[in-house]
Amino acid sequence: MTEETPTDSVESTSNTKRRRFLQAIGATSAISLAGCSGNGGDGGDGSDGSDGSDGSDGSDGSDGSDGSDGGDGWSPEGTVRYIVPYDEGGGTDTYARGIQPGLREAVGESLQIDNIPGAGGLNGLGELYRSEPDGQTIAGNAGPLEVAPQLINEPDFDIRDLTGLGVVGQSTWCLVVNEEYQDEVETFDDVLAKYESGEWENIGVQSSGSSQDIIVLLYKYAYEDEVGWNWQNRVQYTGTGPVTQAVASGEVPCGIGTDAGTQSVVDTGRVYPVVTFFGSGTQVYPDIDSVTDLGYPEIDFVGGVWRGMYGPPEMDQEIADFYAEALEETVNSEPVQEWSNETGNPVVYEGPEVAEQNFADAFTQYEELEILELVNENQP
Repeated sequence: MTEETPTDSVESTSNTKRRRFLQAIGATSAISLAGCSGNGGDGGDGSDGSDGSDGSDGSDGSDGSDGSDGGDGWSPEGTVRYIVPYDEGGGTDTYARGIQPGLREAVGESLQIDNIPGAGGLNGLGELYRSEPDGQTIAGNAGPLEVAPQLINEPDFDIRDLTGLGVVGQSTWCLVVNEEYQDEVETFDDVLAKYESGEWENIGVQSSGSSQDIIVLLYKYAYEDEVGWNWQNRVQYTGTGPVTQAVASGEVPCGIGTDAGTQSVVDTGRVYPVVTFFGSGTQVYPDIDSVTDLGYPEIDFVGGVWRGMYGPPEMDQEIADFYAEALEETVNSEPVQEWSNETGNPVVYEGPEVAEQNFADAFTQYEELEILELVNENQP
């Protein structure tokens, strides 16, 4: 399920705006990401308004009988709804299903994964926002992916009001290429050469304002002299899963998705990773270079993804504490550690304050770097 929106190339931003951006980014530190970074590869299309009703139910079928009883404190009553605000097969979905067994045991009840993609993650997080803060509904995210859609679309809710429950890991954004080019495209320089020659024109990303979209805009316009990524059309999809499938099918020669979200298709051999946009690399694909390894500008503030967990606004502190403890227990549980070791997707717990601060920091950076101006000047 994809939504494809080819976009024409647009004029470069002015030298004045470029200088202002470079000065700002030089003075701004990267967002503090949890652990080492994965939705991530997700993100919505920022415009389709899908309600996600066709998403997988993701039920684990557990009756919770093997879980903890929560002692004398609060514990959920019956199945907990776990909203994934992106498509099945993306990084956020991958993390949700990876931690599900451990979280089920820690919570003591079954978990129903509910994929609600669209609008850059805002459809799903909006559903969380409107849910009762009774502990029966939680959601994962792929920050900072949801920040630009919030600023661009100005919905009637603010994701900064969500209750942070913790961060469980992180991912990085990677460029994957169709297997057809494996003998001729080995490095990011080879990718740039394909676009410069005109042989390639399209690149697969998510919605306008998504992290992938910002990456390609930065590397074409803000860093025109240093990179000059001469793509012509950004073909937009609703998440890493659809982007990766589009690359595999040949709809686009390459695309950007999270390491976690692209891994299952990479394992089939239909696509392969070339580079990561996060400076410290990726544990999922440890053998590929990062853009900074190759001497290109550092863009860590959009090159990584934190895997957070959130509740609705005004969640009772006792309920929030219950989930924070459950998440920490989950990350340290044997099944989740085994999953992490097998897949390379890092799981590192950080507390509720980090989940909330990550959003606050991301909004500050986007505003200081005038990211919205860059996106709005280059709308499809």
